[in-house]
Amino acid sequence: MQTSAPCARSGAPEPSPLTPFTSGIEATLAKNARMVAEQVAASLPDAETLLASLPPGALEGSPDTYTRHLVHADPFERFSVMLLVWRPGQFSPVHGHRTWCAYRVLRGTMYERHYRWDPESRTASQVGAVTREAGDTFSVPAGLQHIHALGNASDDVTVSLHIYGVEQSRISTGVNLLVDTVVS
Repeated sequence: MQTSAPCARSGAPEPSPLTPFTSGIEATLAKNARMVAEQVAASLPDAETLLASLPPGALEGSPDTYTRHLVHADPFERFSVMLLVWRPGQFSPVHGHRTWCAYRVLRGTMYERHYRWDPESRTASQVGAVTREAGDTFSVPAGLQHIHALGNASDDVTVSLHIYGVEQSRISTGVNLLVDTVVS
């Protein structure tokens, strides 16, 4: 299989004859992630019923980092559903995704910082932020086109539901694509 060769002048790879095809596949996968988020918004049971299904103490979280609770593992290993519990001040690292992800805020408020990837410096710079309230649902495609950090900037515990396009044993290694950031 032939890959792109570096361009003599800029050092950037020349486009491959497969570029239109692979770009189309990437767009389709991004659309699928949005469709998952729409399904979450349309069919998820009410948050309190879902949260009541967790074991006692699970909603307290951990003082060290946000916690993840597996609530569903697809029997065909196509996706996993996790409840994440965020204590005040807990944030994820800045990351893109190795797979698609959809999430919904079930309780509290999430703060999401957005970043833009610079392939030349291989770093990401913050370009904005948004607050997501209980009931907000969002999707993220695989790759570096949506780099973010999620967290809880409030004084109360926040709980979010995340659906990842990996089977349960790959949650810790197959989801987040950690990136370096530029400090401004």
